[in-house]
Amino acid sequence: MGALQIVGVHGIRQGASATTEALSRSWQESVDDGLACSGPAEVAGPVGLTVPSYRGVYPKTATRYMRLGPDAARAADDVPVDAAEEAFILEALAAYAPSAVAKEQDSPTAGRTLGAGRLTPRILRRAQAVDRVAGKGVTDRLLWLVREAHGYLRHEETAAAVRALIREALVTTGARMVIAHSLGTVVFYDMLTRGEVPPAADGGPGVASLITCGSPLGWLAVRKGVHTAGSPLSVPAGVEWTNLYAANDPVNKGRGLSHLAVGVTDVRVDNGKLNAHDVHRYLDKPAIAEGIGKARRH
Repeated sequence: MGALQIVGVHGIRQGASATTEALSRSWQESVDDGLACSGPAEVAGPVGLTVPSYRGVYPKTATRYMRLGPDAARAADDVPVDAAEEAFILEALAAYAPSAVAKEQDSPTAGRTLGAGRLTPRILRRAQAVDRVAGKGVTDRLLWLVREAHGYLRHEETAAAVRALIREALVTTGARMVIAHSLGTVVFYDMLTRGEVPPAADGGPGVASLITCGSPLGWLAVRKGVHTAGSPLSVPAGVEWTNLYAANDPVNKGRGLSHLAVGVTDVRVDNGKLNAHDVHRYLDKPAIAEGIGKARRH
């Protein structure tokens, strides 16, 4: 029996060395480790993982928040965010910690930056308020995600190019299983809602098994960019959706998606306290191996 083909959809902070080959190899190693330690390993059999890198089509934003591509280091780091991105960031942080908005200080804190590039006073005030509610340093990590989400959801040419690369990988490999992490869960959910996932040869859903890990879909204000506000999150009929979340993962806030989504099975995993959002801490979990086993049998 041949290897089960899986396409992975990666998240943020993929540098110039994160090629498709490198990402695929590193994800494969973590999944193989999990399978080797799991009961369903014999049932699952071998797998082939392809993780298309979209770093080459992402905009080279002038800030080390977006250190994608070889030209990032030469960008003008002091360029501030523009008005559209400021509004996007403020909305996202408010959605992450609604109670923080009321705790914002009236006067801006001059001089504080979160990484490189000078953020606006309004962002600084909200970021500090979120830290007071969610924990010191939380926004330092969240802003990577929020700014790259802005790059995806507010730049249609970029978004279309990202989705095209993932679609190409699905067509080339014939994979009917997808594992998505972090911002990758937003990207693939966007593909599903747009009907851009190629169908199977029998006319059924092209992807029958979806595993999301560390997903921000439950809070990120930008989800309205890929979803109708007021309606539950959902995937097409015939797609089995499993969502892994970790208690100490700041991106999913220690919560799953079942309170906002229909047809999803939430699985809580233990990724430890440090780097709980790291994709490799998700990939070697028994729930991944179990999902592979189910996909293999079907």
